[in-house]
Amino acid sequence: SLSQADTGKNLVTLPYTTATATLRSDETIWLEPEVIFSGPRHAFEFPQINYRKYGGKPYTYTYGLGLNHFVPDRLCKLNVKTKETWVWQEPDAYPSEPIFVSHPDALEEDDG
Repeated sequence: SLSQADTGKNLVTLPYTTATATLRSDETIWLEPEVIFSGPRHAFEFPQINYRKYGGKPYTYTYGLGLNHFVPDRLCKLNVKTKETWVWQEPDAYPSEPIFVSHPDALEEDDG
């Protein structure tokens, strides 16, 4: 349970995130998300992971459809731990929702 002494403290104790949950004096909790992908007028939609091996488990990589001014013009791979991003993009190419297909003999999470 929370006490008045917890007011103003970040209640998130996970070491791997910058997300916060702060108890306010009116007993509400203010949430701030961790932004893992951002860019001016850019979006990362339809996130996918290697669900076959990592569904419901900790994972490192997610894949998404990159939007530029609401136009789907790239596929993105994002390391959710380091925030490193890789992009596939070609002129006049407009991909759709990514689906991860693992290599049959994959040893690594992102081998697919």
